[in-house]
Amino acid sequence: MTLDEPACFGGGSHPGTTLAFFPDSQEGFALSSLHEDKKIFLLELLRTHPQSGQRDMAEALGLSLGMTNLLLKELTAKGWMLMRKLNLRKVQYILTPEGLKELSKRSYRYLKKSIRYVADCRVQLETLIAGARERGASGLYLVGRSDLDFVLESLCHHQGFAFLAAAEKPQENDEKAWFVVYGEDRPETPNVLEYMHPSLASKTKIQQ
Repeated sequence: MTLDEPACFGGGSHPGTTLAFFPDSQEGFALSSLHEDKKIFLLELLRTHPQSGQRDMAEALGLSLGMTNLLLKELTAKGWMLMRKLNLRKVQYILTPEGLKELSKRSYRYLKKSIRYVADCRVQLETLIAGARERGASGLYLVGRSDLDFVLESLCHHQGFAFLAAAEKPQENDEKAWFVVYGEDRPETPNVLEYMHPSLASKTKIQQ
């Protein structure tokens, strides 16, 4: 059994209680954050796969060749990477000691940022679960894939609220009153991202 027309309890495109997490002045935060993330990933790729070519890097990063080339030039200009031409068609990309030092610093900052991100997500998703409980639901049913499934499962467990994740909606004859929410890989609503502030939602994407 599912609850029809579930309400949205977080900030999103559906009516509900908007949680003002970040000020509007942080416009562009997600874009710059994504750029920084890609630089960390590229530095790590150079460390672990020094034989990678530019096409391999672009595929691993999910970027175009042009954007990957711009990132490589940026790393070179900062002294974090060297480009050595082996022949007319092959270039070797080498992480410098300065680049390795920068990777260590950025990885630590990235970890701290990730912890803050999960903490922020928890607050938003607590509102989702509280609202579902108020509507008489006895559990949360996640349909599809979500990068936040572990957060949802943890919150439900600590609040004594049932949690189940599956590829499809529950059967109509299911006796439990599920509050159904869809993962980021699904177009249906209500979607997990509808409960998140845009600054958080932009970082929560399923890798296809």
